[in-house]
Amino acid sequence: MWRRFAVSLSFLTIFRLPVSGEITPRDSGGSYAAFPIVGFLVGLVAYLFVLALHSVMPPLLLAVWACACMTLVTRGFHLDGLADLADGLGGGYTPQRRLEIMKDSATGAFGSIALILAILIKTCALYSLIATRHWLALASVPALGRLAIVVCAYKSSCARSGGLAGSGIEHITGGSVIAAAMFAVVLALPPGFKEAPILLVSAVACGLFVRYLAHRSLGGVTGDVLGSANEITEVVLFTLSACLWR
Repeated sequence: MWRRFAVSLSFLTIFRLPVSGEITPRDSGGSYAAFPIVGFLVGLVAYLFVLALHSVMPPLLLAVWACACMTLVTRGFHLDGLADLADGLGGGYTPQRRLEIMKDSATGAFGSIALILAILIKTCALYSLIATRHWLALASVPALGRLAIVVCAYKSSCARSGGLAGSGIEHITGGSVIAAAMFAVVLALPPGFKEAPILLVSAVACGLFVRYLAHRSLGGVTGDVLGSANEITEVVLFTLSACLWR
């Protein structure tokens, strides 16, 4: 399990842990089991940041910094995927053309709009959660966002040969999915939260929705699709959290 965690942490964040030997596609597939753990750690960094500075920083400014903190820890990895997917779906009319647009490193109008809306919605939701002192959602939601990635990737076909998605999703087992779900429930859903089932079901639904959208529009998933699954889930769950705990 430590090897899976090390691979997933190195893949999803700026942090690195030593991994002995070559990382194989089977290692990449197995690392999906630890995705919710990594998501929880990403959120925990933001949670500790808010906890340390809430007494000296206005809630709105703190929300912006909390969002920036999560983005820096992940180096904007998933946001980049969201922008690419938005450009592809908005600018192409065939699966092949959409994939070509997504492969282009330049960000177009659709991608820019998606980025602005995602960051704006998350920041506003974080402001509401910080103002009402429901800070635990900062750690819970990123963990569930990574669970959505696992749901989206499991039993999916790759729309493009090679790439970040192709190296691992064929080796995601049912055991990895179950392990990821268990980690998400234990880490992201504190006991006593009656709203917890809503967040869990919503995360799974978001992962399945993005999976359906990708297979219908692209013929399968890509690394950008998996990153988008996380971002879309975080937008939805932060919004739900702000509404449920206002």
